[in-house]
Amino acid sequence: MSGIDIQKLLDDPKGGVVNLPCGEFEGRFFIRKSCTVNGGGALLWNSSGPVLVIEAEVVTVNNLKVELTSDNIPEQQYISVYCRGKNAVFSEVEVNGSVLGIQGEEQYWGFPKMLDLGRLPAERRESFSMEIYSPVEAEIRCGIYDVKLSQDTLSRGYNNITVTAGKFRSGSIIYGNIFITSSVTGITRKIFISGEAGGADEPSPQNYMLYSVDREAPYNYQKMLDGLDIASLSAMPAPDSERVVLTEEERNPKRSERLNYSKADETEIFSGRRIPLAPREYRIELLCRGMRMKLDIDAYLFMLNDRGKVGGNNDMIFFGNMQSPCGSVRYMNDSANGERAMFIDFRSIPADVNHMTLLFSIYGDKHWQQFSKLIDGEISFLCENGVRMRMKLEKNINCRTILACGFERVDGVWELVPSGKGVAMKLSDICKSYGVIVAD
Repeated sequence: MSGIDIQKLLDDPKGGVVNLPCGEFEGRFFIRKSCTVNGGGALLWNSSGPVLVIEAEVVTVNNLKVELTSDNIPEQQYISVYCRGKNAVFSEVEVNGSVLGIQGEEQYWGFPKMLDLGRLPAERRESFSMEIYSPVEAEIRCGIYDVKLSQDTLSRGYNNITVTAGKFRSGSIIYGNIFITSSVTGITRKIFISGEAGGADEPSPQNYMLYSVDREAPYNYQKMLDGLDIASLSAMPAPDSERVVLTEEERNPKRSERLNYSKADETEIFSGRRIPLAPREYRIELLCRGMRMKLDIDAYLFMLNDRGKVGGNNDMIFFGNMQSPCGSVRYMNDSANGERAMFIDFRSIPADVNHMTLLFSIYGDKHWQQFSKLIDGEISFLCENGVRMRMKLEKNINCRTILACGFERVDGVWELVPSGKGVAMKLSDICKSYGVIVAD
């Protein structure tokens, strides 16, 4: 995100408070004055660390993500946060990388970045094991529907965790995060977990031990820390192997493409496969690399009862009705910045709504105004926990409306049914079919 100088904000805390704008910001940042930093969910990142250096004595950091985007760097540069001050307090802070300068917290953490459960038998529970090394006591929890952990706390040292995947329907995609939160700082680290439920005849997975910790790793890590010169690291550039020449398009992507979460937090999904959703808020939008001709595209969501009809016109959420009566669905139409997205909070959908349908439609009646004009179109489903699912659109959709997806509540759990297919019906006729009163 350009035009915002994050370091300048940190250098001049108004009334001892710095409120960061929401977005992603590249750089090495320093907090040199005692203050409270409210991150607002912002992401600070760099290819090598430290990303955030806290030099002031008394600092509180709230609601912030600090991330290293490269794995191909020496361990001594894999540092997200370095605290020179002794009184740093963290709340809802998530890191990808080491935290140095806090006793206990800076020791070795042994856990996988990703766990792939592979293809599981449908409708059958499967259990796996993974080992985690924690230098302090910590909490551990799973944010994935019907994936359970054998314990919710970690003791200091080696911990053996059993991961049990529930009875998922065939074709279901398993994705999300396991969160580890330190008892010393409250800082959270995460493990991305993925898998897929296959057919009933699918054989059981063969590898039940998903991850084990090298017994020499804690010792070697401490040896590295003992010889570490943080002062020289702070001025050290990223390794040459990480330097690439970017095109103008890559240096200046469209704003809507800048939700650049770690690739480990992304998964590609496909039409027709049901995906259980975590009870969280999702941001859903249509993205593309470009358009062959300018198109004005809006989203339309229908909240349906068991008869497949809306309860009233206000249950269709679009640019003319930006929020559902219950407040669980809202539409952002920021035309000035080219951002249009539907937000759905699956924790608060009314009990009488068990089905929803989401469409994208092009405004206009010219014969060339079709989705075939999009270049590399895809639908993005971004969960508030940072996990993003993406579904590519078919090529050459020669119509003005696409069915993005459906949502269905099954046994109390919302499931996503992705589509991305073109719809030949006129939008007005689709609205009428769902019971929306449309003036002719």
